[in-house]
Amino acid sequence: ERCVLQLSPDSKLHISKSTRKKSKRFQLSLNEAFDDVVKGCHKQHGINWLFPPIVSAFRALQKETIDYGDCQTQLVENGSFQPSGTIPVRFYSVEIWNAETGALAGGELGYTVGGIYSSLTGFTKEDAAGSVQLAALGKLLLQCGFLWWDLGMEMEYKRQLGAELIARTDFVREVHRTRVENKDLVLRCNGRRNAKDIIDFDRPDNDATNTKRRSGAKHARTPKDGGAKKRPHDE
Repeated sequence: ERCVLQLSPDSKLHISKSTRKKSKRFQLSLNEAFDDVVKGCHKQHGINWLFPPIVSAFRALQKETIDYGDCQTQLVENGSFQPSGTIPVRFYSVEIWNAETGALAGGELGYTVGGIYSSLTGFTKEDAAGSVQLAALGKLLLQCGFLWWDLGMEMEYKRQLGAELIARTDFVREVHRTRVENKDLVLRCNGRRNAKDIIDFDRPDNDATNTKRRSGAKHARTPKDGGAKKRPHDE
């Protein structure tokens, strides 16, 4: 079984009043501090599975995502070792910052395939930073059109966020579908944004602001500001 949170068509994301209130103390960003997030994960969890060769591979994937917009990965069908095409994979570091001091308060590593975002590992070193980061990230995924949030193993805080267990076969079937149908979905934040602004994005009193932001977001191509480079073989 897999612990996943449905984002679309009917979002099951739950954000507590306490988290919403505390969120104004933090800012969220993407791909600003990969190495610091890795250090934070190592300090909180130990080296564990995140050992140097894996970190190097993740860093290379993230660089491809920042420089070119994605990492083109060969698609291999079941029962065959022959490639049948490519799909884009995008890798991210997610950072949560103390809005007053500018210090890194937590973060995580994750990646997207189609309409699914998968959390890999994360850390927190400030009260409420972890819950705010999850809440703001969930709303950012919603804003960008993602369908599922893959949270891996079941844990109580994930259930409180709205995640549920689904059968592995159902999850794999969804991966196979969305990696093709939703391959153009990109997670984007466009600089450091106040976490409360992200969390309150679709509240009724923010409708006017939402319309303006959605219009601007349509033209964003990569997880960071600016246009994606062309790969050498694309020129």
